[in-house]
Amino acid sequence: MKRHCILFAIIALFVPSVLKAQTSPLSALSSPKGVYVRFNVDYLANKVVGKSKFIVKRKKPTDNAYKTVGTMQMAQKYDEIAETVGRNELKDFERMKKITAPSQTIAFFNSNPTYKSISLFAELKIEFLQAFGFAFLDNSATKNEFYNYAVYEVINKQETLIGEAEVFHNPKNYFLKQLTPQISKISGTDTSIFFQWEIQTPQYVDNSAEQVRLAKLLEDTFKQAPDNGNQRVDETTYQKVKEIYLKNESLLAVHPVDEFSTRFNVYYRKNNNASWILLEKKIANVTPEGKQILFARIAGKHDDLVETMVIPQDEIYNTGDTSKIARGVIAHNGSVELIYSVTASDSTNSIILQWKKLPNKAYYSGIEISKSSPDMPQKVIQVLPISATKYVDTEVYPMGTMFTYFVRPVFIPLQDLQQDIPASATMTCGKFSRPTAPFNLTVTNEGPHARLKWEMANENLIHSYFVYRGTSPNNMRPIRSAVKEREYLDTTGYLTGRVTYYYAIMAINPTQDTSDLSPKVMYTPIKKESFQAPSFVNSEIINGEAHLAWNDVKLNDDFIEGYVVQRKIKGEKAFKNLHSKALNYANFIDTTFEPGIEYLYRVAAISIKNDTSTFTPETVVKIEKPKDVLNAITDITLKNLSKTIRISWPSVEVGDVKGYKIYRKLPTDVNFKVIATLANGNFEYEDNKVTSNTIYVYSVTVLDSKNNESPIEERKSIYREPTKQ
Repeated sequence: MKRHCILFAIIALFVPSVLKAQTSPLSALSSPKGVYVRFNVDYLANKVVGKSKFIVKRKKPTDNAYKTVGTMQMAQKYDEIAETVGRNELKDFERMKKITAPSQTIAFFNSNPTYKSISLFAELKIEFLQAFGFAFLDNSATKNEFYNYAVYEVINKQETLIGEAEVFHNPKNYFLKQLTPQISKISGTDTSIFFQWEIQTPQYVDNSAEQVRLAKLLEDTFKQAPDNGNQRVDETTYQKVKEIYLKNESLLAVHPVDEFSTRFNVYYRKNNNASWILLEKKIANVTPEGKQILFARIAGKHDDLVETMVIPQDEIYNTGDTSKIARGVIAHNGSVELIYSVTASDSTNSIILQWKKLPNKAYYSGIEISKSSPDMPQKVIQVLPISATKYVDTEVYPMGTMFTYFVRPVFIPLQDLQQDIPASATMTCGKFSRPTAPFNLTVTNEGPHARLKWEMANENLIHSYFVYRGTSPNNMRPIRSAVKEREYLDTTGYLTGRVTYYYAIMAINPTQDTSDLSPKVMYTPIKKESFQAPSFVNSEIINGEAHLAWNDVKLNDDFIEGYVVQRKIKGEKAFKNLHSKALNYANFIDTTFEPGIEYLYRVAAISIKNDTSTFTPETVVKIEKPKDVLNAITDITLKNLSKTIRISWPSVEVGDVKGYKIYRKLPTDVNFKVIATLANGNFEYEDNKVTSNTIYVYSVTVLDSKNNESPIEERKSIYREPTKQ
């Protein structure tokens, strides 16, 4: 396993005095048990056990000074050694060193052995490093806090600084979370079961650039702290730094591990027991190809169900994610019951397979059914529960096909249990039920032809279809047989668009039993049918409107729905319809006709399919426009003012208007007299030659540019009231 490193040195940013050029001989490692402070391997290379005593001091960035938290010194008594490393581990150490008595163990410790002679145990289990006096566990450290540790050697009662180390106490190791034990093999015997995992390691990703960025961010945050003249960091800055670390812990909480320093805790349980038991802590083996393989063997009784899981762990007890649970049974191929025979029988629309029931054993996971035929290679068609003893195959077509079936148990995945030669049987189906009627029949136009599509329940039961057609639901006959697909294109050429046709489908099974007809659908071909058109158009002008009439061909042909009348002004290119809907009668009145314009009219018949016949010959209609007539003034308003009478009329001028004449008379007069002439654009006049207590009659006429005058249409009178004094 390639060693991966983390920039632990960024923690030193909070205590500038410890930023040194040389590498510290110490490491401080966060663990679920606390913080382990230990000497590094390079420093210990030439050391001997028992000659030195060390004092361990600690401070947080917010503390003013270091405080002593413990010592490193070789254990002096046998019970002290056993309590530190564990009695079973101590026994293993003694067997390795061929020690047979506790006194010999103490003697070995007091013989000042070199670190090299005990490094195997010291690096496999950090508690041995503690017992030899080269490591210390600070179990008083608080989680999610930064700590600086300083270790001093005591010589002649004098303390000499050996080294310093920094740590953020966050007992996680994200590298372990990337190690994934994958079960690769399970093998059983009569008394035990063997599990094998392959350790999947992630592809190396260089995060150094991001770590350097975080180091710079932490350094900048530290620089924002107020200068208080000592090494103490204020609480606000300290909390900001902790937030940055926790937010990026997946990059920062990564402790170097390799094949030697990674343990795998193997747990097991039997027969669905709720409690897990630790089997052992194991180190993976490395194959010549570089793969990491983990093995575990669990003893038990025959047919015991054994479940295992693996949890990666580094040398300071940080753990990764739990593997998926692997299941196996203490059994082997020679001790399990197989399916030795299967029977096949013909049934309606199916073939039935039957076999002897298997015992309810944990190593079975199902029963596999495979199938083949002369036209189909063998393939799995179903996996049934282990309790099954029968399977009904309804995919038994075409009729007369000889099918071969294969039946065998399926075992727990990855365990080396298998029935190599399955039980087999051969059968063909010869019994079929009467088919049900097709449904959801649709018909659509495809050019001049009819495209039929339908659906069929239990389609595999059908051999083919009959297509029926007729001119009524009760008058239908088959037009095509042996249609294999669920669609048909009717290309019959003589079908006419004047007739509505009916279609239905009948299904036939392999034994020639027929279904009822499907629900019927109607269809009218989209074909342009010829039909008679009107041959002439007569016209007559009545009261300024154009009255049109033509020969009514609709009376002789029900295919004709009505008529369309079109018009254009002479000289225009295109005709336009004079109405939006087809006319039911053979006449039309054009109320938009205007005198003086020459119009051309034509008429065509419209079929029930909205097709248009040819048009009649064009008919010309025109009447002369009458000479211009001036419109008379018909809305005169009179009003008494203080000294005058105001005459007014609508301020609208239509046509050639040059001006106006104002007329006045008394009621006893026969004729009007002109009292004023006004130019166009004037619509009122004030008569100031009026006498109180007199009735006047007024009228207004229009003059054109040729001095033609409109008739006097409206006469209006007004009583001139006495002037108020």
